Amino acid sequence: MEAQKSKKRELIKTVAIVFLAVLLVLTFFSNTIMNRSLPEVATGMVSSGTINAKIRGSGTISANEKYEVILNQTREVRSVCVKVGDSVSQGDLLFVLGDVESQELRDAQDQLSTLKINYQKQVLELSKTYAQNDRSLQVIREDLEKAIARRDANKVTDADISYKKGDLATAKNEVTQLGLILEELNAAIADNSDYQAAQTAVTELKSKVSTLQTTISDYQKQLSELDTTGSIDMQRKLEDARAALAAAKSQLESDKLAYGATYEEFKQYVLTTYPNANESNFKQYMQAYITAGSAEGNTTYTKYKTAFEAISKSETLVADSQQTYDRLLEDANNATSDVNAQRAAIQAKINSASSEMMAANQQLQAANATLTQLDSQMEGVKNQIKSYEAAKRQQDALVTTLTEELATLESMKTIYDEAVTTVETKERELEDALSGKDIDKQLNDLDLQSARLQIEKQQQLVDKYQKEAVSTEITANVSGTVSAINVSAGKETTAGSPMAVIDVVDRGYTIKIPVTNEQAKQVKVGDTADVTNYYWGSDIQATLETIASDPDKPGQGKLLVFRITGEIDAGTNISLSIGQRSANYDSIIPKSALREDTNGHFVLVVTAKSSPLGNRYVATRVDVQVLAEDDTSAAVTGLAQGDYVITTSSKPLDAGTLVRLVENQ
Repeated sequence: MEAQKSKKRELIKTVAIVFLAVLLVLTFFSNTIMNRSLPEVATGMVSSGTINAKIRGSGTISANEKYEVILNQTREVRSVCVKVGDSVSQGDLLFVLGDVESQELRDAQDQLSTLKINYQKQVLELSKTYAQNDRSLQVIREDLEKAIARRDANKVTDADISYKKGDLATAKNEVTQLGLILEELNAAIADNSDYQAAQTAVTELKSKVSTLQTTISDYQKQLSELDTTGSIDMQRKLEDARAALAAAKSQLESDKLAYGATYEEFKQYVLTTYPNANESNFKQYMQAYITAGSAEGNTTYTKYKTAFEAISKSETLVADSQQTYDRLLEDANNATSDVNAQRAAIQAKINSASSEMMAANQQLQAANATLTQLDSQMEGVKNQIKSYEAAKRQQDALVTTLTEELATLESMKTIYDEAVTTVETKERELEDALSGKDIDKQLNDLDLQSARLQIEKQQQLVDKYQKEAVSTEITANVSGTVSAINVSAGKETTAGSPMAVIDVVDRGYTIKIPVTNEQAKQVKVGDTADVTNYYWGSDIQATLETIASDPDKPGQGKLLVFRITGEIDAGTNISLSIGQRSANYDSIIPKSALREDTNGHFVLVVTAKSSPLGNRYVATRVDVQVLAEDDTSAAVTGLAQGDYVITTSSKPLDAGTLVRLVENQ
């Protein structure tokens, strides 16, 4: 019985041990599986040290000074002569407007004209009443009628002149634009070095073929002389050829003394400017440059052209003279009393020259083919040039016509103004003649004076509106870059609104960067900043010019105002980086650990929790304030040395998340 109880206890003990072992194994594996599912994180330790911090910010470049082109009246825009981005100088034409007269001015002029016509009718009617018994009144009235007729026959208003000037200015601007386009198209051809070199090659080969033809003809004449005389007076020809060669060499030396330095300068310019130019073909490119004539009128072009043509002409003369002399010398050396031997020698030279000419003709054919191919490639540009040249000729003719019409109108306007003055004078004389002791005349004179007073008041109103009017041509009052155009051709201006905005480049550019009060204490006026994201201009420099209060954060922030110099335009967005003075901080962390949300900056610190199976690690949020930072580190408050902050994680993290550390960290 006792043995059975003992066996039973052993069995229960064994079962319990097995159960606990299984439970332990399951717990271990479940813990391991859970750990493997946790986010894996890397950490950095909080330390103390020094930071040479940088302040970073971005903003938009703005001009220090902008000039707004504003009209205080409504006018029609006939033509816009510039576009955004154009550089303009003071006095350059910006816009061409329509009629110089505003609606108010036209209404006032119409009313003035009506008053004058009524007055004239009244004066003439009264003069007819009294002229029968007063010859002097009749004479004045007749003079007045003639002046009125002359005035009406030549009536030209300021508006007529203005419209014609506007048309002329628009036409001239169109001529200028067409001229600029033609310059660009011609430059496209002139800058094609292969095309110019091909033209030069064809010209030189044609000259060579012509020279060889002349040489062959000379040899053939010699053969003819042998047939008729049996001998040639070689000595006389040799002396003449020797003298000609000496004169040619003397001329070449003289030209080299005068133009040699300029010629070498031109040669170096060609070798460095044209990619395909070298020591063997540089003369072709020099000739191409001269032939193109793209810099004609330029002092350097004229200097190069003079030197090249003088030396080239002398070199050609020497070469031709030398060739003639060598040929004659060879003829003289080979001359024998045997006419047949002379004939054979001359014939051999003819054969040699013919072979050379055949080769030159083949080269000329190839050069012509190349030129034809390049001509085909340039055909589109040439057709454009023809089209724009035709348009420019038409526009030039229009300018001539408009100039003549304007001159005619101005001449008529002069006659009209003189007639108006005469009419007014005669009206006064007639008015004075109508006044007298006769009671009827006195009453009539009062009526005329009243009408005259109305005319004078209306004239004052017209003068006022005319004084406020502006010309049909709006020009730039400053030099700079056009940054905005707010009107278009065919539309009307809005009184008081800018038609265009010009950035005054000479006054420079600025950019404003907002910073904290603490950051502003770390820099000083005169510090320079690095431009970190602008790659289109060269040598862009930013210098701190002013530290001002930030109107968006009064008492809490500052504005760093930088002066910008270099190749840059207003409206460009750039980023700046400026170094602060270095300082020591108690808590420095990697910048990769720094996070930010709507509540501000914070970090996730790794904290440990004990468990029966070991430590558990939790990501705990700690709010911090950033004191300074550089490219890799940040100085903060709210942490202690020795804390570990999470820098990277395999999954997104929230505060309170269990994590596992990177192995072998």
